[in-house]
Amino acid sequence: MRTSERLRKYRQFVYDNLCRGREMKAPAPDGDIRKIVRQEPQTYLFLAPTRKDISDLARDIPPSAVPSIVVMPAASFASNIKEGMFDLRHEIKRSYEMGQQLVLQNVFSVWEDGIRQPGFLQKLEDTGEMDMSLVADGTEDAALTLMNWMDDYMYLMLGTQTIPGTDMMLEKTTMTYSLYTDQQYLNDKRPVYYGYVNATFYCHADAKPNRDILDLIQ
Repeated sequence: MRTSERLRKYRQFVYDNLCRGREMKAPAPDGDIRKIVRQEPQTYLFLAPTRKDISDLARDIPPSAVPSIVVMPAASFASNIKEGMFDLRHEIKRSYEMGQQLVLQNVFSVWEDGIRQPGFLQKLEDTGEMDMSLVADGTEDAALTLMNWMDDYMYLMLGTQTIPGTDMMLEKTTMTYSLYTDQQYLNDKRPVYYGYVNATFYCHADAKPNRDILDLIQ
C-alpha cells in the first residue's frame, strides 16, 4: 500500500473521530478580541493552510487554521523485520509480512485568547471600551483543553489499534505525547497553544496491501 494512501485514510479517520461535529474556540476573522468565535477543528497533512482558498474546485477552508491537528510523517524504517533465528531463540512470534514502519507526528493546536470575567461585556456595551483587567490569562484552560483532546486521540488509537481500510497497526508501547515546551516550560506562543502525540504504525513491507489482513481489520 502506498504511503500517500495510508496518510489520506489516516487523516480522514482522525477527522471523523476527533474533529467532526466538535466546536472549539477560534480567532475572529478580523482579530476582534471582543468576539468569541467557535468552529469545527480540521485535520491537515503536512502543513495547515496559510490563506483561505476561494477556488470553487477546492473544499472550503475555515477562516482559521486553528484549532487543528496537523499530521506529519517522521523518520521511519522502510523494512524492519527481525531475523528468524533471533525470534526463535527469544520466543518472539510476529507476522513476517509486517515489516514497514510509519511514524506519525500529530500536532494539536488550540486558540485561547483569555477568559472574559463577569462585567467585561457589560462594561464594553456601556462605555465602548475594553477593560483588559477583566480578561484573565487562559493558559491553564488552553493546556487542559489540549490534554483532553490528546487523551481522546490516545484512547481512540489504543482502543482501535488499526486504521480502517489500511494495513496500519499501532505499536502502542512507543506512543509518546507532550505539550509544546521550551526548557521545561510551556512554550509561550499565546494565544495559540500546541501539543503533540507521536504514534508508530507497522505496515506491510510490500507495494500492495495484504488482502487477508485488510479483511480482518475492516
